[in-house]
Amino acid sequence: MEPQASLSEVVDAILRHLHSHPDAADTVDGVCEWWLPRYWRVDRHCVEAALDRLQAQKLVRRRQNADRHVVFSRAELTPDGSSDRI
Repeated sequence: MEPQASLSEVVDAILRHLHSHPDAADTVDGVCEWWLPRYWRVDRHCVEAALDRLQAQKLVRRRQNADRHVVFSRAELTPDGSSDRI
């Protein structure tokens, strides 16, 4: 069994995914399932903490869609591109 991934490893994996898939948007469950390496054992709370950290750094955007699911995606860029840190 693989060890639990650390918070910083999860943050890095999310950033890599968003770099490779800039239009990606998903729920926490979707991030756990599709954005992280399949062989990782990652606790949902760790993924939530990683997304919270990235949102605080303005790298990830959190929004609620029409059916009230919370979805995470890459933060939008400013016109001068200054927030493009991914």
